[in-house]
Amino acid sequence: MLIYSGMKRLTTTLVLAAVVSISSACGANTNTNGQAAKPIDPDQVQRIEFLNQIADDMYKQTMDGQVTEARNKLMQISDQIPKIHFEGITSVEGLNALTESITQAKRVYNAVAFSPEEGQIAVAKIRLATDALTHKNQPMWLQYYKVIQNDTNVLNQDIKADKQQEALANFGKLSQHIAIIHPSLLISRDAASVEKLDSLLVFLRNNLNSKPMSTRQLESGIENLNHILDDLFLKNKDAIAFVPITDPRQPIIWSLGIGLIIVSVLSFAGWRMYQSGRHFVPVKQAKESEHR
Repeated sequence: MLIYSGMKRLTTTLVLAAVVSISSACGANTNTNGQAAKPIDPDQVQRIEFLNQIADDMYKQTMDGQVTEARNKLMQISDQIPKIHFEGITSVEGLNALTESITQAKRVYNAVAFSPEEGQIAVAKIRLATDALTHKNQPMWLQYYKVIQNDTNVLNQDIKADKQQEALANFGKLSQHIAIIHPSLLISRDAASVEKLDSLLVFLRNNLNSKPMSTRQLESGIENLNHILDDLFLKNKDAIAFVPITDPRQPIIWSLGIGLIIVSVLSFAGWRMYQSGRHFVPVKQAKESEHR
């Protein structure tokens, strides 16, 4: 009976641990004040998806040289922004980045002489930003990792070879590519992490412009840049391990699903242990019978 009681207590403990883990997982759906996170209004989700579709149309029209049509789409995007509540979708910094990219695009598209290159950059910022709002787990801006990584490698080679002019030119390319995804970074990532990236870019620019070029500090800066980029693009293994593979709009369902699996496994394990225990001879009881 002692073995059975022990098995029973162990199974109960494991099940309780599973329940606690479920509660903790569900608790992750609360904000920093301990209050339940406000669910996203489906109507707002539809509005953002519509916004993303307009941005996609604007991007295609710009690439096809249909500037007037693209400008009309830009005005549509601008009109849609006040109609959307971004609470729970992105941070204040992310919203400010989106509106700023729209304001910059207006300057480009309303200029007396339209620049196709500037127009493509402006619409790319908006297109990636609206996509980041609608695709939390796999936004399109993640595809820029290889491009930026290549820029960083080329820049690092210029620094090691002490080629200052080439390094400055390639730093310009790197900065431009980061600028294109910058609004998306603020939408998808913590603002503090993006600020670290911005500060490091300023550090690199200042040292690249110094005479003579500070090679040692620049190499250290590039190394830190690679670490920050890996974190932002979730190339760090520890960061990837915590990325949910399910719809973030249904965190409770995801948590309960995992919890049920845990409880099922532990219950089965407890049953197996109980069944195994039935085949043991109670040691204490056997000794008591010997003294009779």
